[in-house]
Amino acid sequence: MAQLLVGDALLARAEAALAVALPDALGLEFVDPADPLAGVAFEVAGIAVTPAATLHGSALAAALELVGYLAVLPTLTVGEHAVTHQLSVQYLRAVTVGQRVRVRGELARRTRALAFVGVDAVLESDGTSVAQGQLTKSVVAF
Repeated sequence: MAQLLVGDALLARAEAALAVALPDALGLEFVDPADPLAGVAFEVAGIAVTPAATLHGSALAAALELVGYLAVLPTLTVGEHAVTHQLSVQYLRAVTVGQRVRVRGELARRTRALAFVGVDAVLESDGTSVAQGQLTKSVVAF
């Protein structure tokens, strides 16, 4: 039987995903560095800001995609990887410069070749939902 990602191997994959240029540029950080599956958080700043001083939808989508991957990680073997092939997002409210957003994903179902994930973004200050989405990940050879 193939070995699932656990412990240091799981943490290394999560950290590698967070270190990709786009999440890094957006300032995404683990909510709990000891538990990357708890999601990510970031401040609306820099390249994530529109001319109207609100969070850019594409920046939020990048965060949703990352937490979708994190939600699938514990089901992957050492020889597997998960790539997004579908993302659907409902943007529920504007988020302004300086506010912090927390994003979390939850695995709904995993088959041999697919994983289905629900994702949610909330204001860190009061838990107000700002976006919800669904991802489908293809499980491929690593």
